[in-house]
Amino acid sequence: MTNEAKIKNYENAVKHFSRAIELSPGFAIPYIYRGEVYHKMGKYDLAIKDFTDAIFWTRKPARAYHGRGMAHGAKGDTDKAIEDFTKAIQHEPDYAEAYYHRGHAYVNKNEFDIAIEDCDKAIALNPDVVDAYFIRGNAYSRKGEFDRAIMDYSKVIRLNPEYVFAYIVRGNAYNSKQEYNLAIEDYTMALNLNSEDIDAYVVRGNTHVLRGDFDSAIADCQKVIELAPDVAEHYITRAIVYSLQEDYEAAIEDCENAIERNPKAADAYLIRGMAYSNKEKPDLAIADFSEAIEWQPNYPNAYYERGNEYKSKREFDKAIKDYTEAINIEPYRPEFYSDRGVAYARNEEFDLAINDFSIVIRLNPNNVYAYINRGIAFGLKGEFDRAIADYTIAIEHKPTFAVPYCNRGNAYLNAGKFDLAIADCTIAIQLKPDFAKAYCDRGIAYGTKGQTDLAIENLNRSIELNPNNAKAYGNRGFAYSRKGNFDDAIKDYTKAIELDPENAQTYVNRTFAWLYQKKWEKVRSDLTNARKKGVNIIDLFQYDYQNIKDLEREIGVELPKDIAAMLTKQDQKPHAQSGPKVSFQYPIGIGHNKNTDTIFTKPNIRTSSTLINQFAGQSNISLLAS
Repeated sequence: MTNEAKIKNYENAVKHFSRAIELSPGFAIPYIYRGEVYHKMGKYDLAIKDFTDAIFWTRKPARAYHGRGMAHGAKGDTDKAIEDFTKAIQHEPDYAEAYYHRGHAYVNKNEFDIAIEDCDKAIALNPDVVDAYFIRGNAYSRKGEFDRAIMDYSKVIRLNPEYVFAYIVRGNAYNSKQEYNLAIEDYTMALNLNSEDIDAYVVRGNTHVLRGDFDSAIADCQKVIELAPDVAEHYITRAIVYSLQEDYEAAIEDCENAIERNPKAADAYLIRGMAYSNKEKPDLAIADFSEAIEWQPNYPNAYYERGNEYKSKREFDKAIKDYTEAINIEPYRPEFYSDRGVAYARNEEFDLAINDFSIVIRLNPNNVYAYINRGIAFGLKGEFDRAIADYTIAIEHKPTFAVPYCNRGNAYLNAGKFDLAIADCTIAIQLKPDFAKAYCDRGIAYGTKGQTDLAIENLNRSIELNPNNAKAYGNRGFAYSRKGNFDDAIKDYTKAIELDPENAQTYVNRTFAWLYQKKWEKVRSDLTNARKKGVNIIDLFQYDYQNIKDLEREIGVELPKDIAAMLTKQDQKPHAQSGPKVSFQYPIGIGHNKNTDTIFTKPNIRTSSTLINQFAGQSNISLLAS
């Protein structure tokens, strides 16, 4: 029967019952019947009035109280519904339907144990009442007792094998247990019974995503769109799946379809912005995140993603502001504090970074990455003992994870404990044989101990694994200098400068190689560049040599007067160098780097480069690279 035909039948029924009431206004039954019809028509206030009149005219008002309770429940007035169901039970203690409907109301109030008691009573009164098992199953499911929920849903299906929604909710319970194959079987059974059930396609598609079967998920999304082509949300859902499949063009197209159907769809702007982010179009991404915020001002994910984009552009103040907005809206999301901590660390606000990582740890004491991040922040402050302590906790939590071993090795390196540094880097390499940074740090430790050949061997391997690591080239250049191989040293310093032109120490180290080769113009150029980048050339020279004659004896040649003056003349007023004094002969890059790697954010789409592969649905983390 069509909806139009149903409405006409309801209207005719109302006329008949209204006529009966006119003929016998003190007779309760026509009020009850008309109230039930009004309920089916969605006219709940009229239904409530009729049930109230019926209660007044009858000495057996249980059915009328029950009907009025149903109408109150349909309006969302749960407390009034419970009150009426209770009165129905008081008047008729064996009224099974009133018990399980009151149980349903208690489920809506999250009072699951009381709901279960009511359903138990209903089942005791009528062991074959389907809805009582269904409602009790919902209560168990909401309590997280999925096995019991599945037992109740299975009973529903045995009593009524064509109850489509029972298959769907049982599938949801299997899903919660991560028994995805059983969940898909149930959703498929529901679709076999009703091939146009949009909800079944949606939840089955979501389950395909959790299994990593994106093609099947997209097929289900396509079916949903065919059934409801004008609903923006369905295009957004498929856009998310396309994004997880890294088909960002298709994701953008679906978001545009969603926006065409609903220009105020904040989720569509968010997902399209994330797709633009993955396509390395930060300005378009920021514009979309801003549009999402325009339509949904309290949208924490939009602030968070825009913060991530500002962070990737190194606009840390803007990033911190956005993360703070997200935190103000949802103060218990660890990833918001974690990424704000990363932004603070990159902005050299280390105490604030440490505070944010500490909050993450309070929210989740088992968060390995928060200990790693806080350790890095301590290292950036030069508090290496505290950094080592945090890395040690991270190792205790996840002993097969290479990163905290490498980072602890780096902290030992900074603390001058070179053997411990080598030991930790070696473990990191055993756990992750392609870990370029571990080879680099182990090479630096060997070099600092004077084991130059081992240093070069490790730095060679680091460069093979990561040809764009300026730190490895700079340190290998220094190792070559120690062996007197200044040609190769200069090649490596030059490559390091090409990769990281702002690292003043590399210019200083290359200067030393030029000095041995008597390339005076090169010496002048590198000293000038180093000074412009903040190195106090005079303090640096005096840290290693008492006077020019000491240096000249070492390199075996008299320096040009202007170069000697650059190293000793007091009226040059070079830029002050921040941080610890840097030595000509100390390997560059031993300290913690100030770079970070972050991973995907909600809704389960990768938004930037990652050190750790994650599955969709896992919690978000950020990781500073030490």
